[in-house]
Amino acid sequence: MNHIKGAWPRRGAVALALLTSLTLTGCGLSAGGDSEAAAPVAESKDVSLRIGTSADAQSLDPPNFSLTADFTRLDLLYDQLITLAPDGTPEPGLATSWKQDSDTEWTFEIRQGVKFSDGTDLTAEVVKTNLERASKAKQGSGYLGVIESVEATGNQVKVRLSKPFSGLLNNLSVPVAGIVSAKAIAEGEKDLSSRPVGTGPYVLKTWNPDELMVLERNENYWGEKPPVKTLEIVPIPEASTRYAALQSGDVHVIENPPPSELASIRASEDLTEVIEVKAQPVFLGFELKQVPDVKVRRAIAMAIDKEAIVSTVLEGVGEPATKGLIPPALISPSDEPITIPHDVEGAKRLMAEAGAKNVTLDLVVPTDYYLKDKEVAEVLKEQLKEIGVTANLKMQESGTWFTSLLEHKTQMYWLGWGMTAGDPADMLTRVFRSGAVNNMSGYAGSDEDIDRLALLPVKTKEREDLMNKIQRRLVMDDVVVVPVYHSTNFYATGAGVEGFHTRRSTLWDLSKITVRQK
Repeated sequence: MNHIKGAWPRRGAVALALLTSLTLTGCGLSAGGDSEAAAPVAESKDVSLRIGTSADAQSLDPPNFSLTADFTRLDLLYDQLITLAPDGTPEPGLATSWKQDSDTEWTFEIRQGVKFSDGTDLTAEVVKTNLERASKAKQGSGYLGVIESVEATGNQVKVRLSKPFSGLLNNLSVPVAGIVSAKAIAEGEKDLSSRPVGTGPYVLKTWNPDELMVLERNENYWGEKPPVKTLEIVPIPEASTRYAALQSGDVHVIENPPPSELASIRASEDLTEVIEVKAQPVFLGFELKQVPDVKVRRAIAMAIDKEAIVSTVLEGVGEPATKGLIPPALISPSDEPITIPHDVEGAKRLMAEAGAKNVTLDLVVPTDYYLKDKEVAEVLKEQLKEIGVTANLKMQESGTWFTSLLEHKTQMYWLGWGMTAGDPADMLTRVFRSGAVNNMSGYAGSDEDIDRLALLPVKTKEREDLMNKIQRRLVMDDVVVVPVYHSTNFYATGAGVEGFHTRRSTLWDLSKITVRQK
């Protein structure tokens, strides 16, 4: 049985016809295959790797990212001050050390001898420029908006916060906090979305949006150089097309293969499944001004059969979200379940109490962004139909879908939230605090408790108890969202590929990968 499960440490559509016509530089694979035995790659580290993904990146400017798909690319192009160990412990990145001087002051020692891909040097002044910029950016402020001022002296950067914030180190580890060349910023910030200039293990060679992104290894990288020299990322929105590309050898790795193909993957001598821990809940959300009756929202929650969706539609890839919104990988489970049980008859009674008849609500869903989005949406539609709610499905391209959510052009929406910082409080702050850019529901019922989280040390029982209190209010009392499942990092690899892994933050770990060539 070829499959891998567990957690591992860190370090637009393309038709199949187009895929098969593209030349794979240095990988020796073709659509027709080859009967000759594969030979291991030598230690020369000159291999190429092609990954088929469900969506393309939208922006390669760290604090101005658009979708979480941007993060996997940003993580390869940029470095942050902090990295996270597999257990979530902060470790040195571009900062070699740090100390907390007071509740609101931190000092970071900046790594010396590091160069950006444009040849300029990493300095404390460059870090200052980046932190100030990120703290004011639309998306970056969600992570670093608490930064009030930054001072650079010699090799040190002193950061002053507007208020105590226990999650600072976690948030400095996220790709949104990637350090950009100050020269590139000065020459034109608008260009950074498509012309990244970082210190990361890769540099951008070419990018044809919705077709192909090619990254080349940064031969001047200050850290351990990755084994893959050329990385080609191919957006293939349709899961069956991605799988066909993997089978033919046009790609080496694919994201979210069809769960229906798990049996064939496990039976194959060439293919391997990779299913690893991922810190991402996927949920149905309500725009509260457009769906104001909590009884209707509760009835909808009662109509959703989470177990059936995971077992039948997702075919067991994922976990029903019966323990709350926050993934169990990031928090100790509450003593009591944080969920609204499936109860169709109870939901019908609640709809009658609310005087809600023949209700029609739009449900905005991305096209193949998460696992089997369309199929899950169709099942949700049928489940809601049982209680007299008609879900008008609006399937949208990922960029359009996310903009619809941000602009509150929804009644119900489908969303997954990856917690790249490894801190569950990040989701509560960025999605459910009033005024937050990503508060898709327009919720304002837990601000005081959410603000308290910033004062409590990460990974303490008091903080976890407070998070459980908040998510119980979100899920059970105010019914702002209906957690449906906790997703996994789900990939499949082709012949000759070993060592491809992911992190629970959804990012790729290419540090141990090998690709055998023919």
